[in-house]
This record gives sequence, C-alpha cells and structure tokens, in this order.
Amino acid sequence: MDVAWPDRRLALEYDGTWHGGPEQFARDREGLDRLLAAGWRVVFVPARDLHRPHELLARVPAALAA
Repeated sequence: MDVAWPDRRLALEYDGTWHGGPEQFARDREGLDRLLAAGWRVVFVPARDLHRPHELLARVPAALAA
C-alpha cells in the first residue's frame, strides 16, 4: 500500500509500470488479499490517472466519506 488512512481502513495503491511484472503483481495481490481480509477498502490509482488529477482528487474524499 502506498498511502493509508488506518483509522478509516482505507488504502490507496498506486499501480505504476513496475507493478506489471509477474513477480511484483503476485506480491501486490498477496498484500491486497491481506488488506481485504482485515476489512480494508482499497482505492487503486493506475498511472494514467496522474494525467487526470481532478478525477483522482474526487475519488479519495468519496472513499473516505463511505
């Protein structure tokens, strides 16, 4: 997880190009499974979203409010 709000059990995961390799992808999914099993919600941010910051900035507060 790249950013977390532990009191809200919300994590933000940035998926950059280095997440595309099979070993990194597997490690990422193992971490995701652990978060979900612990009751966390995860907001995924693919690299392309950095070119649409207004959309990303809307998604995070919405997730925090949920």
